Amino acid sequence: MMIAAVVLPLLGGAFFSQDAPYKLGIVQFLAILALIVAFNVFLAVRRTEREYRKNVMRYSGMGIFMLSLMQGICLIRQAGDVDDRLRTALGIAVAVVLVGAFLLLLRAEGGVTENVVMAVIFAGFLVRIFYVMLTDGLLFQNDITAFHLDCSGHLGYICHLFTNGRLPDVDPATAFEFCQPPLYYAVSAIFLKVYGLFGLLPEDSWSMDETLQIMPLMYSMMTIVFIDKIGKQMKLSCEGRLVAVCFAGFLPYSVMMSAALNNDTLVTLLMVMCLYYTLRWYENPDMRGIIIMAVCIGAAMMTKISAVVVAPAMALLMLYRGWKERKKWGAYLKQFICFGVTALPLGLWYPVYCRIRYGLPLGYVVSWDEESLQFIGMYDKWSRLFRFDQAFEYLFFRDDQVNSFADFNIPVTLIKFATFGTSRYYLDSQLTYVVSSCIFWFNLILFIFMPLLFTVWFFCKDGRLAQKVFLLAAAGTSAYFYLKFCFKYPHVCSMNIRYIMCAVYIGCIVTAVSASEIHKSGASKSVALGKLCKNIMVALPILYAVAVTVMKVGMEMLLP
Repeated sequence: MMIAAVVLPLLGGAFFSQDAPYKLGIVQFLAILALIVAFNVFLAVRRTEREYRKNVMRYSGMGIFMLSLMQGICLIRQAGDVDDRLRTALGIAVAVVLVGAFLLLLRAEGGVTENVVMAVIFAGFLVRIFYVMLTDGLLFQNDITAFHLDCSGHLGYICHLFTNGRLPDVDPATAFEFCQPPLYYAVSAIFLKVYGLFGLLPEDSWSMDETLQIMPLMYSMMTIVFIDKIGKQMKLSCEGRLVAVCFAGFLPYSVMMSAALNNDTLVTLLMVMCLYYTLRWYENPDMRGIIIMAVCIGAAMMTKISAVVVAPAMALLMLYRGWKERKKWGAYLKQFICFGVTALPLGLWYPVYCRIRYGLPLGYVVSWDEESLQFIGMYDKWSRLFRFDQAFEYLFFRDDQVNSFADFNIPVTLIKFATFGTSRYYLDSQLTYVVSSCIFWFNLILFIFMPLLFTVWFFCKDGRLAQKVFLLAAAGTSAYFYLKFCFKYPHVCSMNIRYIMCAVYIGCIVTAVSASEIHKSGASKSVALGKLCKNIMVALPILYAVAVTVMKVGMEMLLP
């Protein structure tokens, strides 16, 4: 799956055309079909293990279904003003096909197995490809501007590095987003250079955003894989891992992040990697493991300095492990020194550089003034947390564009971003209205239950106290600084879920662990109760994944 997370975005960039009405021309469509058939024939001729060939055929069928669906949506777009009943019928048909395919898979596998979890992860990949390839690269973005030397923003930053091969020679305080650490932008610039060697760059630099989306698509796919790896590391059952990858992989904003042209997708991946490699080091504390941890947190901070919020949790688990084996204090001291020597220079060199050269304070953040339409500083902290009047009048977020009202309640606005991002399409079709509304209310319930389930799990005697404290520290630190950020910079955009995605993923993992514990508890009381818990544990996340997929299908039929 990790190989697929790298290869599929590259193939998408090579075969799909973002500028054409049909994102996949007939020649490219036939070429992909030929590749799929050729690979399956190759495996058959080589007499590869039957189970492996069977899985490849499943993935091939899923891929062909996704490609056919994309072509059908392109036809609907070309038809112009399509009857809303057709959109609804297509959405229902997609839901029936997906649910039916999953039931057939369950029957073939005899329950939730490793193959089922892998198929769901692959489905998460396909949904991301579907979304990225059908959505214009400039839609639903944050602070990107344009790929041009005269521009600032995220794309302007990449353009400077791509064109000049060095950091912009400008005071970051005077150029929007240039205060951000450079790793994401440098990797993007290098990718464009390599991509250009194969003649795949667009002739018009203003269209470079479509090509650059290959990288966040890759990061988003890899994040799902690492969430599943965390589930394995915590010894979750296949059902538990299914819960984690469905909720984390199909959260609507998680899908939308796969197209984000800012540094959030990469920093989220690196923060999730920090969680995984710290848990793995705790089980087997060696020098190689702690260096990987140091590189992950250092690279995360070199992507976005706010990634430091996971560092306290990492330090806590490291110190706890060292205290448990304090008789080997010398070996642990060496590891901790290596960690600091590796992570600190990687993570802090750019803020220190900006401090020395430009006099910027460490942790500098661009702030908006009170004249902004998004300013909500007139509300006190109590209102920001517990006042809900007008909060549910519209389910999408409002930034003073609808009836001169801007969302100010942090919990509700967080759910709005989680469900819709910055889009407002759900009112334009009966299909998207019904499905998106259901997903919104389910997300609201899910986010309420996350801390409650964490509490239930925390008091379960399952021998995972260190893991519980580690995840609680990581999520709690992230939530604390998120709230602090919302209060310090009182604007609607400050409440965006992108600032706290790592904590959301931790919540999905904890939900999976808690569901597993509830299942075990129910099974210990009676077979019938255990079976009921297991069925709910499988059905809810799968229905959620199907609903989100249908939501994205309905959205793409409405977009230009």
